Amino acid sequence: MATLTVGSGKQYSTLSAAVAASHDGDTIDVQAGTYTNDFAEITHRTVIEGVGGMANFIATNSPPNGKAILTMDTDATINNLSFSGAKVPDGNGAGIRYQGGNLTINNSYFHDNQDGLLGNAVSGGSISINNSEFAHNGAGDGQTHGLYVGDIASLSINTSYFHDTAVGHEIKSRAESNTIKNSRIQEQNGTSSYQIDLPNGGKSLIASNTIQKAANSGNPAMISFGEEGGVYSNSSLTVSGNTLLDDLTAHSPTAVVNKASVTAQITNNSVYGLTSSQIASGPANVSGTVYLSSEPSLYTGHPWS
Repeated sequence: MATLTVGSGKQYSTLSAAVAASHDGDTIDVQAGTYTNDFAEITHRTVIEGVGGMANFIATNSPPNGKAILTMDTDATINNLSFSGAKVPDGNGAGIRYQGGNLTINNSYFHDNQDGLLGNAVSGGSISINNSEFAHNGAGDGQTHGLYVGDIASLSINTSYFHDTAVGHEIKSRAESNTIKNSRIQEQNGTSSYQIDLPNGGKSLIASNTIQKAANSGNPAMISFGEEGGVYSNSSLTVSGNTLLDDLTAHSPTAVVNKASVTAQITNNSVYGLTSSQIASGPANVSGTVYLSSEPSLYTGHPWS
């Protein structure tokens, strides 16, 4: 295992050149700076990390594989990288395209892409996102999202920040297990649809987040569960200890829309702008709700700074 370096005066001037020279288990250190149209596909286990600050990967051209700035085919860890500007003709250009393995993303920033991260269906695959930000992604067509994950074994999101997706969902996941904790999923003045969309259910925990729906949202639901059918047999939904804030004016909002037959457990959440009848639609046990008389200020700082 070796450490390869990228940047001015380093071993390689581009990440793509370092990836081509790397081997299974190597680490690639990328000096802080801007790397334009530096596209790569990861086919063996790799750690890629920005050093001395964030390494910013900007697409001004369409990625040659028609997919993403980085395409991940196997186990990889991404630390302290930024991805922006990914656009392709089919409308699904992504900062990262996930196609296999176990992907961990730490302290990274996805913004102004057609999709922030787009994940294929991968049997046994996993994605873990920590201290990362997804901002202003989406092509505005309602079919592209901040984060869109296919049928994988598990998705974990912790201490991250999703906001201002254009028309699509902040988080959409078909994973069989979903854990979303300690994060901010906020529109501010955006136009996103669902804040969290789990269309096939899954064993799902949504806990200790701040979830806010803005006045210009195109959909009244904050959290949608099982609305596309094909719900996984072991599905469950727990929504606990969150702060749920509604600023929607055009529709009558609902915090949790449960289209599955399982009973959602909705406990100990603090809410603003919602009545008791707007906490849940569909099977649900609701308890311990605290109704806030004023809306708390939203924290909008970067989780990775």
